[in-house]
Parts: sequence; structure tokens; C-alpha cells
Amino acid sequence: MKKVLITGATGFIGRYLVNYLLRQQFHVRALVRDAKKAATLPHDVETIYGDLTNPDSLQLCCTDIDTVFHLGGYAHAWQENNSDFAARHLEINFQGTKNLAVEALRANVKQFIYFSSVKAVADTESCIDENWQNAPASPYGIAKRQAELYLLALKEQHSMHICILRPALVYGPGWKGNLAAMLRAIDKGFFLPIPHLTNQRSMISLEDICSAALLVSQRAVANGKIYFVTDGVAYSTRQLYTAFCLALGKRVPKWHLPFFMFKILGYLGDAGAKVLRRRLPFSSETLTKLFGSAAYNSQRIQTEVGFKPIYNLTALLPDIVATYRLEG
Repeated sequence: MKKVLITGATGFIGRYLVNYLLRQQFHVRALVRDAKKAATLPHDVETIYGDLTNPDSLQLCCTDIDTVFHLGGYAHAWQENNSDFAARHLEINFQGTKNLAVEALRANVKQFIYFSSVKAVADTESCIDENWQNAPASPYGIAKRQAELYLLALKEQHSMHICILRPALVYGPGWKGNLAAMLRAIDKGFFLPIPHLTNQRSMISLEDICSAALLVSQRAVANGKIYFVTDGVAYSTRQLYTAFCLALGKRVPKWHLPFFMFKILGYLGDAGAKVLRRRLPFSSETLTKLFGSAAYNSQRIQTEVGFKPIYNLTALLPDIVATYRLEG
């Protein structure tokens, strides 16, 4: 039985990957920091305690492991203009990845699969592929990019199979973040009807990103490669809004708030944040996240590795809503 190590195993994607690999008959070891969260993992998962920022605590985590799936990190991606915020990203997302990779080499791990982010490159309104090399500007993206570059350099010096995945926004039951907040706000009647814009956003389901991770760990052609991973569908925010309303059993409003009104709300949020010295629920950054484009071409992983996504958001929305209702 092959043995795998998963970091970030108690997170949204990591928890699903744990169960996915258990179904594939892998022996799963989870690197965890929080005993309370570790107790919620399946009983047949081996847990080992350690901290990515403390190399000494990682000394036994990779022993007898064939493949490392590295999801652990600091995922807070909002812009913050302070050095402590940037330093934390570098400490966890870059240096923590470096610490883990060094330990994996020492333990003769065969494959190292790194869950990076689409934010490891600069944002753009165009649909991009892996040839887009423009550098990111956010502390999160900078740290992720540095981790990628370190791992690719490591691959040139050693025989360990290293592959980097850049998942688009991940959806599935129990999701967190902006999409979950949008669904909740629509359900409670707090989300203003949005205009018919043509922005495009790429996404990927939990099941499909886990499938992609397993595939790249098994295909020699993936060694030393970076792949965007999406479900191949370009979603507009208006399409998401309509789909969420229907999945929640709510009537789609016939009216919408003009886009310029959302821009005004963004400006007011920025001004209020400066006065109150804290982020408000809506700002210009929220506006960009809501109405901007973030589209990625994942043809390379399909052509080279044989990855074929089997889900789209519409198909999974009933399960997502059912879980949301169950969780209250």
C-alpha cells in the first residue's frame, strides 16, 4: 500500500483529498498542528504533529512516505499594506514549503505535489495559460511564486518528481470564502441583484482537483511542470447569481442595481475603512473580486496528463445547498 503525506489536511480541499485518497486505497498520513481539528479526521488516518515554520518538528513526517501532497499554508489573500502581513506569507507559504521539501528530500520521497494558486501570477482580464509569467503583486501571490521557483530549482538538482498545481477557485459542499458568502447573502436577502456583465471566472470542483493531483503524481510527463486546473467553464458573476437563486429556490429578481452604484459602494467602503481603520464588507477590492475576470486555460494538463474534469458548478449546486442547509 502506497503511503502519502497530506499537509493542510483539515482544510476545505485537504479534508476532501484525505477521503479521496482513502477511497483509492492509499495509506494517508496527515501533518497537523491542531489536535482538536485532527480529531475530526477519519479514524484510519495517521496523524503526525508539526509546524511548517519549524524544521525540527518535521523530522519524522516524511519517513516511509511515497508522495507528499502539500496544501498547508496561509491562505489569507486580501490586500494588506503592512510588513507583518507580507512576512507571514513568506514565513508560511514560502519558507514553510522549503522546509517541507528539504525534509521530503532527506526522507527520499518520490513525488512532491504542490498546491500553489492562480494568484502566483499577476491578475489580468484576459484568459491566460501557463505561458503567462507576469509577477504577482499581492503578498500571498509573491510567496506562492517564490515557493514555485524554489521547487522548480530543486527539481533540477534532485530526482524527486515535483509538480505544481494552480487550482482556480474551488467549489464543493462545505465550501468557504467568497462564493459561500455570496450564497449565504442571497439566501438571507442581503445580496443586491447584480447587472448582466460579461466577466469570466474559472473554477474547479473538489473531486476534480483531487483527481488532477493524483494524476500528476503518477505521470512522469508532469515532472517539473506547472498546471492551471479548471473545469473548463467560464462563469460570469451574473450566471452565478442566477444559479444560486434557483438552487436556493428563490425567484430571480427582474431588476438589478446598475454597475455604477456598486462602484459608488466600493468607493464609500474604501473611505469608511480609512476613517474606521478596519475593512468594511464592501470596498473597491470586493468590487474587483465580484465583477472582475479571472479566467484560466487548463488545456495543458488535459493534453499532457489526460486530466478530464467531470463536474461543473451547476451540477454540484444541489449538494452544496443541501450541505449549507444542514450546517445551518
